[in-house]
Amino acid sequence: MRRESTSLEVSYHGSTGADSYDSVRFSLPPIAELVYLHQNRLSVVRHLGARGEGIVRAQVLDPAHAHLFVHLNSGGRYRGQVGAQAVDKPLQRHHISFIPASTAVDIEYPAEHSALILGIAQPYLLDLTRELGAAPPALIQGAPNQRLVQLTLMIAQEMRTPSFASDLMIEGLMRAIASVLVRSHEPGARERVHLSPAKLSRVLAFIEENLDGEISLGALAAVAGLSPFHFSRTFKLATGESPYHYVGLRRLARAQRLLSDSQLSLVQIALECGFASQSHFTSVFSKVVGTSPGRYRRESAL
Repeated sequence: MRRESTSLEVSYHGSTGADSYDSVRFSLPPIAELVYLHQNRLSVVRHLGARGEGIVRAQVLDPAHAHLFVHLNSGGRYRGQVGAQAVDKPLQRHHISFIPASTAVDIEYPAEHSALILGIAQPYLLDLTRELGAAPPALIQGAPNQRLVQLTLMIAQEMRTPSFASDLMIEGLMRAIASVLVRSHEPGARERVHLSPAKLSRVLAFIEENLDGEISLGALAAVAGLSPFHFSRTFKLATGESPYHYVGLRRLARAQRLLSDSQLSLVQIALECGFASQSHFTSVFSKVVGTSPGRYRRESAL
């Protein structure tokens, strides 16, 4: 039976800083932490449950964001209304739900349930799906999809421990998520679209000239004259590396050269190579190269 949505008499909101999550009304105080927020275009929030016991009611009345949920534990059911559909499904670990923007939600679920929630602003999602030549993805309720789980967890992990080209990696992961959501992998696309030697040369030169700043997937694709979706695939075919890994390796190569051949400070080298800070540079360099920048410089001088 369809239940009429009524406003909560007493409601609580999150305070993560992500509008896509904090605008939700809960009947019990939510427990959540912000993993990532990018200009309110994209957010990752880890919902850890609610303060209290029993059943929580949650309402999303006027959503401007789409939401992708990765359910993190099993037990109980979630029931209620999602858009025009009634829902009554078991909660299972690593099942996913996708709720498009402009979909009203009024559901109940156990207070101890936790989920990783990816909030995607509608204009950003529309841009991603237009690149794929597809319509915006439709509602998904409590379904198994290991690829979407893996991609969403990768975004969360990248934000917790950023590597050498985090923004570029996040762009690539989001395009992969959009591709899975709309089921729009085109057979034969890898064979039909190629990155010519001249275009590849322009892209590589652009990367070298901009290693000290932000390098986005969209900017690289524009240099090549391709969509970001096709560019990522053809670039890996041409170089053997994803754009994310290639840019990261070039940044590290520049850092190694500057450590050996210049007197620049570590913070100056970090900025010259596009790292957010000296600590970020030191963390990534040590993890990939196997030694700290300072030790690398000392050993290079011997």
